Order: sequence, then structure tokens, then C-alpha cells
Amino acid sequence: MQTHYHHYRLAIVLTSSLLFAGCSSQQLIPDNGPDILDVYERHMTNMAPVPNMLREVQDERRDLAGYTRTAGTELKALFPRLPNPELVMYVFPHFTAKGRPIPGYSTSFTQFEADQYAMPGEVAP
Repeated sequence: MQTHYHHYRLAIVLTSSLLFAGCSSQQLIPDNGPDILDVYERHMTNMAPVPNMLREVQDERRDLAGYTRTAGTELKALFPRLPNPELVMYVFPHFTAKGRPIPGYSTSFTQFEADQYAMPGEVAP
């Protein structure tokens, strides 16, 4: 029984060492080729110039930041957050179980543990 265990253990050690030796001699990433700076510079020189994204409006204003829709404003419009009022609580001065004084302080927390969101069309804008 002892002999089979040693043969089995020897076979595992030899097999794993051959596998690890084979993996260590294989080069997975080639050394030849451009480095990341060359790739970046080639990409940036081949790009077309960025067009001017601002357009003139009738009264010659150019800033459309409040007008354009973004992912954030779309989410706020589609799924408005339901009211979750913040409550303020005053903790009066008190003593610990060992008789140490704790000064009075105020703390705030929301009425509900998590913010809830309305389904589209559930709440009128």
C-alpha cells in the first residue's frame, strides 16, 4: 500500500513539473511590436478633427447645457425619486452604564432606510 502511494505521488510531482516547465518556456506575449505610446500616437494622428459641437441659437446663445439631455437627466425624468424626508433628532445628555457623561448632540437620518424610485408615469412631473 505504501509503495502505491509513493508511485502515485512521484507521478503527480513529475507531471506537474513537466507542465510548469513547459509553460515557463512558452512566451505568451511577444516582445516585438509597438509599445503603448506608439499605438496611442498613431491612433491620435489618424483621427479626424473633432467638429465644433456647439451651434448658434436664434438669440446667439451658445451654451445648451441646460437644454441637452444626458443619461442623468433621463433617469431623473423617467424614474423620479420618491420623497424620503430627513429627520433630525436631539439626544439629550446622558450617562453610560459605567457612569461616564455623554454630552447632548443632534443627529439626522432619513425616514426610510433606502431611497425608493417611482415607475415611469407613476408620479406627475
